[in-house]
Order: sequence, then C-alpha cells, then structure tokens
Amino acid sequence: MPHTDPLYDRLRSLGLRKAQARIYGALLRCGPCTIADLASQVDLSHAKTDAVLASLAELGMTTGPDGEGTEIVAPLDPAAAVKLLTARREAELTTAGQETLRTYRRYLRHSPAPAGPDAIEFISDEILQEKVRELEHSAAERIRLLNTPPYGAPRIDTPIELANLRRGVRYQVVYARASVQDARYFRLNIAPCMAAGEQARVVSTIPAKMMIVDDRAALVSLTAASADRHRNAILVRECGLLPALCALFTSVWDRASLLSERGEKVDGLREEDLRLLGLLAGGATDEVAARNLGISRRSVTRSVERLMAATGSTSRFELALNAARAGWL
Repeated sequence: MPHTDPLYDRLRSLGLRKAQARIYGALLRCGPCTIADLASQVDLSHAKTDAVLASLAELGMTTGPDGEGTEIVAPLDPAAAVKLLTARREAELTTAGQETLRTYRRYLRHSPAPAGPDAIEFISDEILQEKVRELEHSAAERIRLLNTPPYGAPRIDTPIELANLRRGVRYQVVYARASVQDARYFRLNIAPCMAAGEQARVVSTIPAKMMIVDDRAALVSLTAASADRHRNAILVRECGLLPALCALFTSVWDRASLLSERGEKVDGLREEDLRLLGLLAGGATDEVAARNLGISRRSVTRSVERLMAATGSTSRFELALNAARAGWL
C-alpha cells in the first residue's frame, strides 16, 4: 500500500503502526476475507498478518483470528478504538510539548544573560506595539501583565493571547479598575480572554503598565499619569532589575481582587471557600464537604450560593468552570 494513501495516513496519524494501518485499510476496502487472502493483499507473511490482526482485535477494530489461518476476519466499528488511540496520541503530544518547553527553558537558563547596556533597552513609541507582539509570540510558559489605560494599539481584541492560551501559555493579568469599567474594552478584550482561561484580578490603580514573559524579559510601558510626558517604554532583559519587576507584579497580584467574567470583583474569598471548591470539584457531596470543613451542611449550601452569585454562575457545574478559569482550583 503506498504511503500517500489518505486512509493509510489517517490511520497512522491516530497512532496505528504501519502494518496495522495497512491491514485495517485493506479490510475496509475488500471486506471480510481469509487471513491468507489478506496477507497476499498487503504483501506480508501469514504469521505477520496473523499477529497484526491479533493486535487489532485487542483494540476492537477487527474480529480475531483463530490461530489456524482459516477464519474469516472482518473490520469492526472503530469508534471505541478511535477514542482510545486519540487519547494516547493526545497524551504523547502533551508529553512531547512539555519536554520541548522544558528543553527551551534549559536553553534559556544556560544562555548567557545580556550584559551592560544591552540588558536595558529603550523602545520608542513608533515600534512599541511591534515589540509587544514579538515578545508575546515568543512566550513558552507564561505571561504576567499589569494592564491599565491608555491603549496605544488601534485594535483592542487579543488574537495573540487567545492563540497562546490555546497552546498552553498561562496568563495572569491584573487590570486597573478603569480598564474593567470601560464597557467596550471589557467586552472585546477582557471577557474573551477570561473565557479562554486567563486568570484575572483587579485593583483600583496600577503603578506601571508591564508585561513579563517567562521571567526572562519585562516590558514596562507608560501609564495614564505619565502618557503626556513619556512616549517610550523600557525593555528589561535578564539583569538585577528583572527580579525586582517580578516581585512588583507579585505584590500587585497578591493584593488584587478576583475578577468575575461579568466584570465584578469577587470579594471575601476565604481559605475555607478555596477548600470547599476543591472538595466539590473532586466530587464531594455537601455532607462530605461539611464534615471535612467542620461546618454544617447548611453553611456549605450558603457558601456555594454566595460563590455562585459572586461569579455569575447559574449551576454548580458552571461554578466549577468559573473557579478553574479564575485559578482558584
């Protein structure tokens, strides 16, 4: 069977071995046949064909041979096998992706840090948006943002962030209250990103607009207060200033309030609430959760209702989704 055959390629992409793809494809084309006829069609030995059929039978894709070479074999509905193979491929791809990211991080750790004036670069307003896009595209693991007006980009939707979230880059964003109160900005920028998995918090004001990429570079830009005086930004690579900027973000993040997808602060989230959400996400009933927390079942019910109201959730399932998106679980 030529390797350019679309069916063969699709079967291989699911994770079937070469001989498995050839034999199952042949059965789909010719229908039930003897092992001897099948071996002749795929140009494999009788013993090899018999062994491959046994492996396909274990996957539930064919009827199994009887070991004597005379049984008629036929293809079976591959639905269950496709689910199993797809899950295996996803696990393999996830492992491969994680290893690639680990290798890239090792490369970054062992790459010489820029020295002297190269560690700090002034970025003019004319190329600022281009530099932002370049840094965001380069993210391997996570991006942390302090977000406040004004916004110099001509568009306020975030295709790069949404693409990054889909490929596994984590986003932690602290918004200034002015950003959340801008209805158009919230609708086009904040809400879609939160729905895609962004962890978002809000504070009244932010000391500086900043983006930190993988703890290896930080871009500090202008704020509303300084927009009339400073028309550039500072790009900080690995040097003594970078850890201080990371600490600044952590300080702002820790004191910020959680933000719901409706643009409201989620105030009063206690350690008990986080434990309760973890128990419910793990499948615990209200009674089990109450026993673990040392509170009454009625208190559990009231806490769940309060959390649902705070996050705009209409069901416990939606509460779990919103809690995961907010990074509470």
